[in-house]
Amino acid sequence: MRIFIMRHAEAEMMAQSDKARQLTARGRQQSLTQGEWLKSVIPDFDKIISSTYTRAIATFEQVNLVYNQKLAEKLEIWDGVTPYGNPEQVSDYLAVLSDQNIQNVLLISHLPLVGEIIAELCGKNPISFYPSTIAEVEWDTETGKIIQSHSC
Repeated sequence: MRIFIMRHAEAEMMAQSDKARQLTARGRQQSLTQGEWLKSVIPDFDKIISSTYTRAIATFEQVNLVYNQKLAEKLEIWDGVTPYGNPEQVSDYLAVLSDQNIQNVLLISHLPLVGEIIAELCGKNPISFYPSTIAEVEWDTETGKIIQSHSC
């Protein structure tokens, strides 16, 4: 399974709640740029998992623009990948998806969970997850290997 773990793009600092924070103009551009990079690496995904937070969904929407809106039908919005989600639960869910022959997943989440997911899948996390950073992991449901990471 190829898993692309993405931290949401740059978001405004102040909002009515943390969940409601919007992307900044720079964040929207970061999402588009990362979408272009993703499309050059992988032409399609079997599944996209996004946090329920506004900034993660907005990051997905910008990436989806690059994919000509073809990813929306593959989107699952899940509160299990909000900032303080459980990395073991995420790993268990990814194993279920693997059993269903889902091979290419984009997961859009937050700090600290993105790093914790990498550590859960790969044993450690050497990635600095700046806004919109993506890490590609090859995972066989037992062990994972970081293939590459990309920031803008």
